[in-house]
Amino acid sequence: MDNNNNNNKRKQKNGNNDNDSESEQLIHQNSINSSNSHIQHRYTTINEIKESYRGGGSVSGGPISSPLLNTSEHLNYHMNEGDGGSQHFLSPMSSPNASFNRYYLKPREPKGKITFKKSILPTILMLVITAIVIFLIVYMRDYSANNQFTNQFPFVIEDDPQLLQVASAARQRLLNIHNGTMTELNFSILLFNPIGSWSLATYNGYQLSNVSRLVYLPFLVATVNWCISQNKDPHCLQIIAGPMIHDFSSIHAGIIFDTITAAPNAQFAAYNESTFLSWIKRREYVEQFLDSYGLLGNQTIMNKIYPSNSGPIPIWAEEQVIDLMGVNQMDPYDAAMLMLFISHGGIVPSGQSYITDLISEETFSEYTSLGFGLPPGTILHTVMGTTETQVNEVAHIVLPNGRELIISAFSNGYQNYGNPPYQSSILGMFASELITKMNLTVGNPPCIVMSATNGAVAIGNWQTAQNIQAFNQTYLYIAGGTPGIATVTWNFAINVSGLYEVCVWFPAGGNHTTKAIYVVNTADQSGLTYQFVINQVHYGARWVLLDSFYFAAGTSPTVAVSNIQIPSNQQVVADSIKITSWPTHDNIPGLSASFVIDTYDYGYD
Repeated sequence: MDNNNNNNKRKQKNGNNDNDSESEQLIHQNSINSSNSHIQHRYTTINEIKESYRGGGSVSGGPISSPLLNTSEHLNYHMNEGDGGSQHFLSPMSSPNASFNRYYLKPREPKGKITFKKSILPTILMLVITAIVIFLIVYMRDYSANNQFTNQFPFVIEDDPQLLQVASAARQRLLNIHNGTMTELNFSILLFNPIGSWSLATYNGYQLSNVSRLVYLPFLVATVNWCISQNKDPHCLQIIAGPMIHDFSSIHAGIIFDTITAAPNAQFAAYNESTFLSWIKRREYVEQFLDSYGLLGNQTIMNKIYPSNSGPIPIWAEEQVIDLMGVNQMDPYDAAMLMLFISHGGIVPSGQSYITDLISEETFSEYTSLGFGLPPGTILHTVMGTTETQVNEVAHIVLPNGRELIISAFSNGYQNYGNPPYQSSILGMFASELITKMNLTVGNPPCIVMSATNGAVAIGNWQTAQNIQAFNQTYLYIAGGTPGIATVTWNFAINVSGLYEVCVWFPAGGNHTTKAIYVVNTADQSGLTYQFVINQVHYGARWVLLDSFYFAAGTSPTVAVSNIQIPSNQQVVADSIKITSWPTHDNIPGLSASFVIDTYDYGYD
């Protein structure tokens, strides 16, 4: 979708009458209005309700508290044009009348004499007090290993055209390869720079999507804030929040939502009942909390995921609020900003460690899609939401070499062919392309990719074919039932003992086998071999994990695929393999130095 159209829609929605150019704008234009007007676009038929319950104030369960901000002021991103490109600094919005002060003519009075007591001394005292306050704020902040001073609030964010170009190319390649499955991919990417700023690239960053369980991330952050506002530990609702995140439990998410909003489902006779207006006001707890940090934008986050603790489908007031407000919707940009605030203590800092612990996931798992393209030893904080067609994820990523980025990607690439967790794995290729093209692989543990047509030994009557889904567009295949045993074997020498991740790549095809047998031989004194049965009909054009193995230095392990047990009406495919070393720290295979946190403080009282 054209970014210019998206920006125009966003401006129209917020009442912005500025003229915009008709050229496509891929680079984010940085206009977020965090006042309560962001919600007014929802009310198209019931103006009385809009006037009745939209406004500021506290929510049930205690006021929205922020240890970093004065909650009487919202925060917004303001453009500051400079020679180095656009920079965005998080700062309180100024008064709308600040530049319209009027001065009236008065009789001129003689200037008073400047005295030390009346003029100079107050100025000195003010400077001293300001210095003391700044010192106390900096001194009392919690700086853990992943919470460096340069990363702290306020964040400096710069639009990066080069990053956008690389990310857009990775996006287009993914869409080209999976053109029969996926037609949409909107993203926002934040790349941390060593100087302390963040580079930003966004494509359709404000495009709203029904993100399903991705709303569990703002639910979780608002829950931690609720606990703190009740003078409890940040993890006071862990017994409910844990299943919400780790089991994708919409029942527990409903319990969380009712608890922090104090607005469980109820029956009301009409929309304009005062009790209904009070109920819906409390229902906005999560939105008001995000908006107090300028992180809400045009998103809608005030509904449960069903089935919930109030039933399998929305009824009564919960049905009414969906009719009135619409379904939950999020956008890539605001999701990425929320993850930035979470991962770097810009929001509920005393609960930062608890939240990041709760959303830490393995790379190849049912909790992530981007993780299928990340190297072993990566720190991954992520939340993903899927529907029958959608795969939406926001992730904070720290690579083994220490490079850090945030990726928020919303797509329609869900493929439900069974074989979990690969139904939602399509974004892994996007992550892998980004890391490679942004030159973020330098300093990571070594990785070797070997194709069947260059570096493997083929025995038998294998045929060569081309396919856009093949790793190098070329692969080998052989039909089942062919006389004799045909094999393709990849052999690689191990120079350093350690733990190695082994993955395979192949193009998908309707006539491919459902039971390709890959055999891994560690070639060590154990004499062990490992077999893996892979379905090559679906989930092609991505890395499929076999397992991780300990390979000893001086050995030459092998990976092989053959035509054994392949039916005559199917083909077996040999394309590429990838061998990636896990990091090693303190002589422990698989341990990354970034896994060890020297200062680990939950911030509990």
